[in-house]
Amino acid sequence: PPGRPIPGPGGRAHAEPAEPEHKSHGAEVCPGHGPMDPPHHVNWWRGLIGVNNERAAGEGFSLDHLLWRYHNDKDPCDPKNEPPPFLASVLNFGLLAFILYHFGKKPLAEALVKRKQAIMGEIDNATRLKDEAEGRLEEYEEKLDHLEETLEQLKAEYASQAAVERKNLLAELEERRARMRRDAEFRIEQELKSAKVELLQEAVIGAVKAAEDIIRLRATTQDQETLAQEYLKAVPEALARGPEAAQAGGAS
Repeated sequence: PPGRPIPGPGGRAHAEPAEPEHKSHGAEVCPGHGPMDPPHHVNWWRGLIGVNNERAAGEGFSLDHLLWRYHNDKDPCDPKNEPPPFLASVLNFGLLAFILYHFGKKPLAEALVKRKQAIMGEIDNATRLKDEAEGRLEEYEEKLDHLEETLEQLKAEYASQAAVERKNLLAELEERRARMRRDAEFRIEQELKSAKVELLQEAVIGAVKAAEDIIRLRATTQDQETLAQEYLKAVPEALARGPEAAQAGGAS
């Protein structure tokens, strides 16, 4: 059929010229690449390095054929065009796998270990949080079950505390009342003593004044002369006793 590849020397396939075919949507395709044509041949090994049309020319097997392949950039429908070799893809994949294994084994292993440790830590943390939540839930359920008993106990404790506080408050008030009463009695007693002293002083002063007035009124001239003479006699004696008393005081 037109456009079908014909095997040639060196494993290359040459397609017979054929009229251009059109797909249902009107796009032009190369001969032998239509939807009804058989699959194109596979390039297993030709052109491991790249494209070089001059060195890839020729028939048979040679080193140039192994390293280079033919590809016409100006004519994509050139029947001598060859796709990239399958062996190159295998070699590239093997090289990539070797590089990843050789240089990425240790970092990848460390990353996996760290990731595993992080995941295990998160699992342990989640387990701990779950256990704590379950413990709190059990505690709350137990408290709810004994809620009435707890309320009665709290009421009894509050009543007992209130009674103690009331007793202490009454005792403190009684102590304050007794202290205020003692202070008031002490102040009253002091005021009474002060009043008694003042009254006694006033009475003594009044009595002395009254006695002076009585003596002044009842004393006669003779009594006054007698008192004056006794005073004059007592003055020399007092003067005479003065030095003796002073000497006695110095000796002592």
